[in-house]
Amino acid sequence: MIEIAIGITFVIFFLIAIIFGMNKAISALPVLFFMALLLSFFGFFVIKFFPILLIIGLISYFRRKKNPPQGKSYYYKTYKTEDFEEFFKQAGGQHYTGGNGYSNQGNPFGGHFEDKSKYYSVLGVEKGSSKDEIKKAYRDLAKKHHPDKYVNETQELRDYHEKKFKEINEAYEKLNKE
Repeated sequence: MIEIAIGITFVIFFLIAIIFGMNKAISALPVLFFMALLLSFFGFFVIKFFPILLIIGLISYFRRKKNPPQGKSYYYKTYKTEDFEEFFKQAGGQHYTGGNGYSNQGNPFGGHFEDKSKYYSVLGVEKGSSKDEIKKAYRDLAKKHHPDKYVNETQELRDYHEKKFKEINEAYEKLNKE
């Protein structure tokens, strides 16, 4: 019986080596050795009752496949891309900008913890100003720094006013959410 157990172990070892590679076969040696010991001690019972064990195993496999275990059911909800974009936009984190990929709006903790004092200083209004005051300051600064006014100027001056205009728009957008 020991010879049969060792023979089966070698066959399994070589099959593992051929299919998965020699490293996997070597790492499986302890398990194969243990299996050879069990087979040599209980081999008579395994060989004698193999057809019955095989039938029981196949029946349980197909039963499990036909009736999956109950208790854990998973519900997968499908979401639209717009839902995630809106969530990240409100949180103040990253959001999808179309072809450009993702952009970060600054604060990694989201819009709830954002320090908005810099936006008040960009617009030149005091903290706690009314929406009308913020809107008036935004319009005045937007007229002053609009890139279309500086089309015939140097590239450096156009870049400065374009950057300033973007800062003003961002500040107004952030303060207008409140």
